[in-house]
Amino acid sequence: MQELEENWRPLRYNFAYALQYLGQGFVRMAFVFFLPLYLAKELGYPEATIPALIAVIMLAWAIKWPWGILTDCVPINGFGRRKPYIIIFNIISIVILAIFAIAHPGAEVMIPLSILFLALLAGIDAAYDGLLIDITPPDSHGLTIGGVAWGFKAVGELIGALVIGTVISLYGFSTAFSITLIFQLFTFSCLLIHEPSLTLERRPTKEGFALLFTEKYLWLTFLAISLPSYIAFFSPTAGALGFVLKKIVGAAGLIGQIGAINRGAVIIGSLLGGFIADRIGHKKTYLIAAPLMGLCIGMWVFAAPGTINLVFILATVMGIIEGFYISGLFAILGDMCPPYLPGTNYQVFMSAGHIGALIMLFIWSFLLTSYSWTIGIIAIAVIGIINVIPMYFLKPYAEAKAIKV
Repeated sequence: MQELEENWRPLRYNFAYALQYLGQGFVRMAFVFFLPLYLAKELGYPEATIPALIAVIMLAWAIKWPWGILTDCVPINGFGRRKPYIIIFNIISIVILAIFAIAHPGAEVMIPLSILFLALLAGIDAAYDGLLIDITPPDSHGLTIGGVAWGFKAVGELIGALVIGTVISLYGFSTAFSITLIFQLFTFSCLLIHEPSLTLERRPTKEGFALLFTEKYLWLTFLAISLPSYIAFFSPTAGALGFVLKKIVGAAGLIGQIGAINRGAVIIGSLLGGFIADRIGHKKTYLIAAPLMGLCIGMWVFAAPGTINLVFILATVMGIIEGFYISGLFAILGDMCPPYLPGTNYQVFMSAGHIGALIMLFIWSFLLTSYSWTIGIIAIAVIGIINVIPMYFLKPYAEAKAIKV
């Protein structure tokens, strides 16, 4: 803990994290937006097969826990176990984007390089998450791991959503790839961060891996995150609620405005939520925000065609509460990571989050097809609060971080 306090530079490190996640938000938003367009318009790829192809490519992003194990267990001598991987993966990612921008590759090159690119982004994200947990004192987990990371990712997504379509229409795909490359350079912000030394308590051990499968609080965390979650319902435009929004609003321009307002609210909510969570408690923040999010989702039953003002209000309030929800949740996950395998633990928790979101989407699909979207929304609002129960019983590891295993 003493090393954390001596080397913690909150303004400098939060600035570095902000740059990383701003760049990540833009790059992922832009890449997922224009890759289908590029495949269809530039390469003549069959449009009916593109959604399945994009899902396969995105799998490389979803599976991140192997990168957590790598960056926990295989340090590069003399250089650390996080920053070398971030730098190497980022250089390769930049080269791939340069190939896309300059060479205009065909599908036989574009597709495997896209899979590699998303896999490298996943590796960078896992290593950066591990670095965040390594160097951030527990009483700053809310603002840094939750607020700054999630908030500035939303900034990048917002910039990408507003800019990339216009760039493609006016200047073409080469310019779009080049701008994406510039944002990818932000990942070199890791050079501003001091990576802590690999002391004895930080070294992975067989006992540490065993605890992954035997420690009851780690299992309880995994269970809590694996339960049906609200994650897929946060964005009223891109998430599961997008189906409802199209029925209510219809106009593409209005949907874009609603999405922009929602992301702007997320930015405010994340930074404010992270700041407050570090003062009143990470778990308390989450336990307050989760039921409020359920209430907001339930309010969508009152949204009918023509109720534009209500939709804008809901999008704004949900964005702010999302910031509090994620700041509390991510801070809790950081608190639950022991110092010897923080990258592995955190990415296992992230994988559990994907499971929870998928379960909720299946529930939503069943209710939507078997009953109605009104019943579906009410059920989702209630079901999502279930994972508050195991969260209440969690005992954080953070007070022992970097002191004793």
